[in-house]
Amino acid sequence: MPPGTLFEADDDNWRCSVERVALAPNLQVYLNDVEARRDFRVEPMTLGMPVLVGQVPLEGRLDLRFGDGEIVRATPQSAVLYRPVAPAVHGFHADIRYRSVGYALSVQRAERLLDGNVPSVLRSLVDDAQPSGGHVMTRMRRALRASALGMFDRSLTGVLRNIMLEGLALQLFALQVAASSSVRSDETLSRRERSLVDEALERLLADMRRPPSLGELAEATGMSEKRLNACFRKAFGTTIFETLRNHRLDHARQALEAGSLSLKEIAWRVGYSNVPNFVNAFRARYGEPPRQFTERRREAAKRS
Repeated sequence: MPPGTLFEADDDNWRCSVERVALAPNLQVYLNDVEARRDFRVEPMTLGMPVLVGQVPLEGRLDLRFGDGEIVRATPQSAVLYRPVAPAVHGFHADIRYRSVGYALSVQRAERLLDGNVPSVLRSLVDDAQPSGGHVMTRMRRALRASALGMFDRSLTGVLRNIMLEGLALQLFALQVAASSSVRSDETLSRRERSLVDEALERLLADMRRPPSLGELAEATGMSEKRLNACFRKAFGTTIFETLRNHRLDHARQALEAGSLSLKEIAWRVGYSNVPNFVNAFRARYGEPPRQFTERRREAAKRS
């Protein structure tokens, strides 16, 4: 879609209205109103520069599949801010209307707006050294929703509408950054706490088949169980055993992509004695069961 284009369709696949507005060389917004008549996926165009993409849903849901296979869901309760290294595939669902505001803000302008003070939770989004990009989920608070709704206001036209859209797009970015950075600076980890968390993580992942208990980790680090769990949340955004689960499934995905082990052996190696439990956990994280994930990756490799 060229900038300034309103794309509309009404066919067997979908009814949609998608407007793309280029407000500056480093900022574009997308006003999306889509009702799919079947499940399907769309791969968006690349913009030719590192960008942060915000997806702020007002109605329905959208599945975003990232390059590493992970899937996150944007809903009216949870907006997403991410940096696409490869295009994030958009998954629409039959008979569900999806209405949202999307924006693409260049990483360079984002850093300039933040005056170099990038919150720690967003550093992976702006750091080119992070090959996987990254994403942050934010709760859909009233101010965020109101700003997104305001972008559908058609009372202004021409340059005045563009001024309004640019202001609201930057407001969306500010609100998402604020929501993702709710931990105050005086609540961040001390150097000692970070060292103990790293030690606990190393112990946790040393043998994913027989990981230590929370009590064992707390005793090894000299911290209380409650404090250790709180430190994990600050360091990684997850509890200790959510962190373990995520690492288990990441290792399982890598083993599936290598293709040298059976599903049962992969499940056993990452700590799942019950294969159906492993399949359910994998589906919850990546949006499809392991065999389907593997087949899709193989087909993609053949096409490339």
